[in-house]
Parts: sequence; structure tokens; C-alpha cells
Amino acid sequence: MRIKRRRYYFSDNSIAFDTVVAFVMGGISLLIELSSIIVAIVTKGNIPGIFTMFYMIAILLSVVGEIFACIGKKAQEGSVKSKKLSILVNILSLVIIVALMIIGLFG
Repeated sequence: MRIKRRRYYFSDNSIAFDTVVAFVMGGISLLIELSSIIVAIVTKGNIPGIFTMFYMIAILLSVVGEIFACIGKKAQEGSVKSKKLSILVNILSLVIIVALMIIGLFG
């Protein structure tokens, strides 16, 4: 008796793998930024040092996510809509970072 093993794929022909990676990186970056903003509001500006490190990680994730989104845009598989949305998520993350630095909340 032979046991069949199921294979699980994180992407198929409807979405490029690089786009999935870009979505994940942009999403994690947005979650880190949102949680750091909430902590800044709750603590009235006294942010623990660990959130500064998380914020640096969010910057790196959004930049690398944007690179993956641009690579995914050139891939043959996947829809144009998902590719544009992954670019938009990472640009939004970068815009939030720049806006917070201009405001002076983190920096």
C-alpha cells in the first residue's frame, strides 16, 4: 500500500511567487508600523527601545518587499492586478515610514 503525499503550493499560475513574498513582507512591515504607532500613543511617546529595532526591520522589509514586487512584475505568471497591489502595499509602507520620520514620531 502506497501512501500519497499531498504537496502544498503557496502560489499557482494565477499569482507569481515573488508577488506572494512581496505581499508577506509588506504586510509584516505594515503590522509592525501599526503596532509601534499604537504603542507610541499608549505610552505617550515613551517608546521602548525594542520598537526602534522593530521599526528598522519594518524599513528593511518594505524596501526588500518592493524589490520582490518589481521582480514579480516581470514574471510571466500571475495577474497584473496582484502585481500592482503588491507594489502598492510596499509603497504604502514606505510612505508611512517617511511620514512618521517627517512628523518626528520615530527619529
